[in-house]
Amino acid sequence: MLADITRHSRFTADEFRALATVQPVDPAALHRRIRAMIEDAEQFLAGLPSDAAGVVFVQEEIPVQPDTDHLDRYQRRPGSPGGIWPSSPEITSAMLEHYRAPRDS
Repeated sequence: MLADITRHSRFTADEFRALATVQPVDPAALHRRIRAMIEDAEQFLAGLPSDAAGVVFVQEEIPVQPDTDHLDRYQRRPGSPGGIWPSSPEITSAMLEHYRAPRDS
């Protein structure tokens, strides 16, 4: 999925200017943030054993990003054909909190 996101996420400054946004979009800054998110995901995946890729890790019934050094602490919820992508207010809040502040590059 990360390769597909990287390969298919090419937009021009004109396409961003055409968006009806409250504030103008800075394509260069947005690109840097997305690239940083992809690099974080790649690093995380590199630390997972192959049998752990594609599962949702749960702790106390809440989906979490696991500590890759202690995967035995979590329940695993494997995907299934025709299944749905997990979502919850906790997942959304965690993602927004993690990526809210731009990083120094």
